[in-house]
Amino acid sequence: MAEPGRRGRAPWWWGGGAVLALAAGGIAIGTANATVYSPEAQVQDYLDALAAGEGGTAMSLASSGAEAGLPAGTATSLLQGEALQTGMAALGELTVTRGADAPDGRSTEVSVGYAVDGRQHSTTFSVEKAGRDWLFFDRWRMAAVPVQTVQVDPVNLPTEAASGPVTAAVNGVQAPLASAESPGGTDGDGGTDGDDGGGARTGQGFAVLPPLVVDATFESTYLAADPARLVVEQAVPAEPAEPAVLELAMQYTDAVSGEVNRQLESYLTGCTEQKVLQPAGCPMGYDTVNRIPPDTIEWSVTGDLQATVVPLPAEGEDATVVDPVEAHADLTLQEIDLVTGERLPVEHRDPFTLEADLDVTAETVTLTPRVP
Repeated sequence: MAEPGRRGRAPWWWGGGAVLALAAGGIAIGTANATVYSPEAQVQDYLDALAAGEGGTAMSLASSGAEAGLPAGTATSLLQGEALQTGMAALGELTVTRGADAPDGRSTEVSVGYAVDGRQHSTTFSVEKAGRDWLFFDRWRMAAVPVQTVQVDPVNLPTEAASGPVTAAVNGVQAPLASAESPGGTDGDGGTDGDDGGGARTGQGFAVLPPLVVDATFESTYLAADPARLVVEQAVPAEPAEPAVLELAMQYTDAVSGEVNRQLESYLTGCTEQKVLQPAGCPMGYDTVNRIPPDTIEWSVTGDLQATVVPLPAEGEDATVVDPVEAHADLTLQEIDLVTGERLPVEHRDPFTLEADLDVTAETVTLTPRVP
């Protein structure tokens, strides 16, 4: 028992325990500020939301507004779901690192690194200090990351194709591209945006949040485009903000040439089947004053009867062009002399050059021969 009048002394290890508790608490606070409450954690939460296809959550974390500053008609399909997840997956493994702090210590940079097609990319975010929680833990928030626009443009698109629906696959999701008559699809003069006389150029804007890979492809029966890719890596676009353009270069499929020549063969067959001297709508004919028994008239066409379709883009005002076909029509018949009544066999050769107009849409081909 303690002696009367003397205060008891705490065991020595109490003081040591208090020191250790304070030290451990300091380490725990420092660890939490470096991990859970770090600037990198805020960016990681944003990236996780994008990877999960939760664009709304990502926009909340980045103080973004889906409608702010975006042109009317901008599609939001790349801000959510499968299309967003696909674009994030194409970035591969992400590394998140803290960069330089601002001189006043109120903000810092966080860099996200990734590789696309073997090329290194990075996106830098600004993260701002927003106070403390529970007196000890730093609170951070991402500076605003504006929603940006990627314009998917089909170029070399024939005018007749632009007047109908054109649907591309954007990040694996079918997305209609605006037609020439759609809002935003024409310029102020009533022409088509970007039209240089070699075909229509229309497109569709897609809202995106960085970082993201945007892949686009187009394939139909008669028109197709090789896959095109764009990496959206800038967290703050240049001012004034301009859409990033992803071009889909349209080309004919092999089916176009086959269909053109099928129609050409059908057209010429229709000409040769007519038992007349001037087949209607055809490039051949024969004149005589003698009488001709119709059953003796036999037309045939020989020569190089394969039409050559000029690849897109063709030069000049018409984007869809087929080269002239050089051939000749052979005619056999019998003429009856009006005076003597003599029946005379005739063989006639009529060389001709057949020109034709060509219209190509995603699902149709129309060959229209030009004849007097």
